[in-house]
Amino acid sequence: MRIGALVALTAAAWSVAAERTTESTPQYVTERLDNGLLVTIYADPRMPVVSTEVWYHVGAANEDPDSRGFAHLFEHLMFAGTPTFPRGAYARYVTRHGGYRNAYVNWDQTVYVSQIAPQHHRRILEMEADRMVNLELTQDALDNEKKIVTEELRLRLENNPERRALVAGLAAGLAGHPYASTPAGTREDIARATLDQCRRFYARYYGPRNAHLIVAGPVAPEPLLGDVRALFGVLPAKGEKPDDVPALLDWTFPVEVELTEDIPPAEAAALACALPPAVAADTDAVVLMLDMLRDFGDFEDLLVRARRQALFAQHIVMPGRRGGGVLLATAALPYRRKETAFRYIDEALDDLASLSWLSEENLAAAKRKRLLGEWARPYRSGEMAAAIGEAHWWRGDGRLALDTRRRLEAVTTADVASAFRRYIADARPVRVYVYPERVPWYVAWFGWLYPLASRLGVAP
Repeated sequence: MRIGALVALTAAAWSVAAERTTESTPQYVTERLDNGLLVTIYADPRMPVVSTEVWYHVGAANEDPDSRGFAHLFEHLMFAGTPTFPRGAYARYVTRHGGYRNAYVNWDQTVYVSQIAPQHHRRILEMEADRMVNLELTQDALDNEKKIVTEELRLRLENNPERRALVAGLAAGLAGHPYASTPAGTREDIARATLDQCRRFYARYYGPRNAHLIVAGPVAPEPLLGDVRALFGVLPAKGEKPDDVPALLDWTFPVEVELTEDIPPAEAAALACALPPAVAADTDAVVLMLDMLRDFGDFEDLLVRARRQALFAQHIVMPGRRGGGVLLATAALPYRRKETAFRYIDEALDDLASLSWLSEENLAAAKRKRLLGEWARPYRSGEMAAAIGEAHWWRGDGRLALDTRRRLEAVTTADVASAFRRYIADARPVRVYVYPERVPWYVAWFGWLYPLASRLGVAP
């Protein structure tokens, strides 16, 4: 359908909807329209701008073999334009009025973001409602976005050895699980996408039944909700909710994965542990546990600086709605046996299991660091909108975004210790080992001298 006529019919109501709220305290209003669209309005007079986010509950984990990379492709295609608002109209409007626009995709959702002054917000909703059902998918638009996405892949993934190895490790370690496919897609995925496939993907997943509209800022909630009903409520009830993704903790993983990748002449070893779904009762303890390991665990200091057993060490956290992962990874010159590399990581893990990093003082510091963002959030409508979207989709209740402080304060050192034991210390991690494709002869022959030179203070 076309909504151009509706814009004119509802123009008189816009001046009311764009007014700043006169309430002195924030208001949280949520409603599900008859066509399935979930709408949440967070009205706060302290916020200087209005943020709008549209969460489509489809990501890389919901792609099938015929639509690999499409979630990322549609992150771009949604700006292709409609008959009412041609390509570039959205960008020009936001730029002209000093706003901000963006979009991002991951395994679980694709999100479209804008921030703009209250008096200019009305047109944003018009354009979001329009492109929800009237996106103009043409071969020219597809060809253009293919070029852009392919260039992104080249810059951000293909030219980054660490990311290439990580993507390869995910594909092998999570084989068969929907999270095994990178949200970025691959050059081959994008190249074989056809216009008919894209139209089917859009018709299947993009629509009110699979979307969450969030508006946060200095708005009057009831008039704004009335206008949202007028613009979005008349849209057809399209948009299919994807099947839920299996929880990572319930998945069967291989014991070990070996890869050979085009990386610098070093061998990488990692222990990969699965984390619980975001709806788990101990999610807040897990979040603080990961923060404390990063800030106080000294995994890198132990292996690189204190023991000089690795050139590089890091713990990498990868969040996901149905479970994330944490990798304890190291890299060393390619002269060491694989079993030695894993023995060093196991020894470092044993040191972490002593819980020397877990104290009341460190837990309080981790909470303060997390809550710093909470204290600033009343002035950052974009952060509030994003928090509401994630709280609803990942944890089942958008209001949890307003309750972070109480939940974090309730976490104890015993809760953090329990989370560490359950998901890391007592887990059965996947062992991942990555060999470089090419090793210079002098590294292969004399790399074993590096530890000696390092201990003597000769090597950096």
